[in-house]
Amino acid sequence: MRLLHTKKLTLETPTGVRPYAILSHRWLADREEISFQDLQHTQVPPSKGSHDSHAELTFPSNVQGKQGFAKFRGACDHASRAGLEYIWIDTCCIDKTSSAELSEAINSMHTWYQDSAVCYVYLHDVGGDGNLQSALENADWFQRGWTLQELIAPDNVYFFNKDWIKIGSKATFAPILNKITRIRQDILLGNPCNPSIAEKMSWAAGRKTQKIEDRAYSLMGLFGIHMPIIYGEGDKAFRRLQLEIMKSSDDQTIFAWHDSLAHPNSVRNRGLLASAPDVFSWTSPVVTIDHSHFINSFVRIAGSRSNSFLDLPRGYSILNDGIHITLPMKRVGDAWLAALRCKREDQEFPYGIYLKERPGCNDFLRTSPTKLQKLEPADLEGLAPRTIRIVVDHHILPTINRRQFFTFQSKDPVWEHCGYYVCPEPGSHHDMVQGGGYQVLDPDTRIELSDDMQCGCVYSQGPYGEVTVLLIGVKHHRPWVHLLTNADLYRYVDTSRLCRRTVYDGPILMSSPTSTQSSNQADLLSPLALSPPTFPQSNSNSPSALSSRSLSLSPTSARTNNHGFPKRHSTAPYAVQLRGGSTGCPVCSIIQNYSINTNDIKNRRVDLVIETMSDKQIEVDIRKGQVRISEAALEVDYVVTVAVSVPEPEF
Repeated sequence: MRLLHTKKLTLETPTGVRPYAILSHRWLADREEISFQDLQHTQVPPSKGSHDSHAELTFPSNVQGKQGFAKFRGACDHASRAGLEYIWIDTCCIDKTSSAELSEAINSMHTWYQDSAVCYVYLHDVGGDGNLQSALENADWFQRGWTLQELIAPDNVYFFNKDWIKIGSKATFAPILNKITRIRQDILLGNPCNPSIAEKMSWAAGRKTQKIEDRAYSLMGLFGIHMPIIYGEGDKAFRRLQLEIMKSSDDQTIFAWHDSLAHPNSVRNRGLLASAPDVFSWTSPVVTIDHSHFINSFVRIAGSRSNSFLDLPRGYSILNDGIHITLPMKRVGDAWLAALRCKREDQEFPYGIYLKERPGCNDFLRTSPTKLQKLEPADLEGLAPRTIRIVVDHHILPTINRRQFFTFQSKDPVWEHCGYYVCPEPGSHHDMVQGGGYQVLDPDTRIELSDDMQCGCVYSQGPYGEVTVLLIGVKHHRPWVHLLTNADLYRYVDTSRLCRRTVYDGPILMSSPTSTQSSNQADLLSPLALSPPTFPQSNSNSPSALSSRSLSLSPTSARTNNHGFPKRHSTAPYAVQLRGGSTGCPVCSIIQNYSINTNDIKNRRVDLVIETMSDKQIEVDIRKGQVRISEAALEVDYVVTVAVSVPEPEF
């Protein structure tokens, strides 16, 4: 353990046991705190010799200018005046560039606070004026995850306001701290007490940490747990914490959690473990039930049928396929009600949870996670011990409806005015009314496509009348794109309602609203209905020859552009909504006419297409956008970006 000398302000590793102070505080931005590296750049003042062991070091101006410097000096000064030679401050006593040292410190943190002579709590947002209790209730220190163990572990805790004035202690503030933290006064005062797992978890409900993994790591000391620190594992850290706790405890309150109705997972079948400390939020502590008392409560209800409860085991085992446990259970509708050996402090009978058997898997899931049933005598009727296996963690996507939307973004004027169709099932015989007829690609709309089946067709018309078509779709939740630039594509889509720019007069021309063509027409247009566009001279072959290329995103394809095109344009999102259409299917006509193998495109999941022509280059890519989860649906947006570049003139 590395300590800071309170007078010399140097880091030392003293031998033997030395009393030390310890600081608890709300971190500022990392760059504003005094770090381990900052203490490596101190120097002895010229007026003091290097032989002076009590000489106080000076700090460079950039270190003294940090917001955390006054806090650093204040903590050292108070410890020194209290006769303590050393203090431990987490910002500078740990070399956070060493992952091994950081992991050791996190696993030892609770012990270091517990062994300290005194803990100084610095409240940067509590002043000397106004109502002190109100200021404490609003202090940010009480909302942080790491400060929970820093409040409980030390015997002596003193609170200081932002001016380093002592305002009270853990003992004198016990009633206020109980109201703020929901921690019982007996625990705060250090009286003998054995809180349950669920009660300890409830203290952490609502607290925040900078990293999601720290919500679990900050609780290790409270449960006497040590485990590897793996930043980047996300929510899995809290699952690992629960599994480690269960290895040394048979306390079933760890299963006594419930989601709120607003929780994104509230409608799912779940594993047995909780997703976060927040689901243990309680107004009254949850306590374990003595094993013999638990059995007797069933014996009284079951009477002569109670023999099966006498051998009810109190523990459980954790294997790689789940938790093996024996619980009193009975079928209730299509689920099972299982009684837990725990209750709220003011309850007479235990809690119950609902489980659901997975067909063909011989195991159970937690179902209806918003329900933690307060059992009554009638609920105990018919319960019988059953040994089962419950899944620890359930990652299957929810069975609720999954909806997928495509949005478009481009600053190229051609692609600012597009139309689109949606084919319900390419290659089948259907009317366009089953999918979506002609639609305008407005800036505030989204195209919705079902997985694997539907195919979208987005098209635009260039300044020479040339038509570009982009096919889009989704397979196994992976989007794909395919670009077509064939010369006769104008025959298959309705361009009469597109805004398009001519090569002669420049202004954007729009079709007359009195056009004889129906505004709902979305069927295959006759070649006679529209005159062929006039193209600039190019090397293209026959108009019907396939001229599209689909390129997978790879280092090779990304380096094939040697045409000196300028950088792609920055973009802004577009969107669409589906409406009904007319008859006929341009999508199927295009696929059939150009012999497009959609299955091959889907299987390859092409996410980047680059088409280089004589006068321009078109690049299309696709990525996942926003994901929305509700009780009714899982909505995923895919963003399609279209960039059109023209070659820079050569001189």
